[in-house]
Amino acid sequence: MIKLRNHGLFGLLTYTYVISLFPKSDLIRALILVPILLYSIVVLDKLNPKVEVFKLSYLDILLGVLSAIPYILIIYEVRSFTVLIPITLLLLSLYFFHERKSMWGNVVGTAFISALSFILTLFLNNPFYLIIPSFWTLYTFTQALYVEYKIPYRKLDRKVLMVSWSISLFLLITLSLYLNVFLMLLALIEPSVRFFKPGEKLKSSKEIRSLGRGGMKRDLLFVTLTVVTSYLVFFRV
Repeated sequence: MIKLRNHGLFGLLTYTYVISLFPKSDLIRALILVPILLYSIVVLDKLNPKVEVFKLSYLDILLGVLSAIPYILIIYEVRSFTVLIPITLLLLSLYFFHERKSMWGNVVGTAFISALSFILTLFLNNPFYLIIPSFWTLYTFTQALYVEYKIPYRKLDRKVLMVSWSISLFLLITLSLYLNVFLMLLALIEPSVRFFKPGEKLKSSKEIRSLGRGGMKRDLLFVTLTVVTSYLVFFRV
């Protein structure tokens, strides 16, 4: 049995996998990804605390390289410019951690894990290889900012959160209209209300755990709506 310290990481990578499967994907390839992602979860759970303080042993680096090999092979096969998105986010998150800017390292690192969907959807022959990952990555980036804003000791202005989601909305609405998948915009209603009216910061650090549990439920709602609407759009029910 796998024991993880960071259950949020497990949930995020699981949602990234699930959202990459819809509305249509290759079943055999979906099964091949399962052990790859399970290994990725274990490695990320082990390395994440060390990456945050940028103290990695040679063994840690070896584990990271081994976990990256399957993704490198997938990238070689799919050969799409969109794979540059998760690669860029990974390098950017490492830069922030190296510069001791842990808040931005965590936010961009969260987006990196979500952006793996750009690689997974292509590998799974998902016809929505662009719109699904765009929805998920932009949502999780702003969701991570939302969490950082709510933490009492973080000095993050709510305007940063609102600007981030405004830009995300513009990009997603434009892309949805261009690809004629505007029904999927229904998934953006709940996060729009929450991100434009984030409320006050938490009064105590003790409330962070409940904030995390609530965030996982909202992530599930977003994933569900994205999956259902993408299915309806694809099959034109």
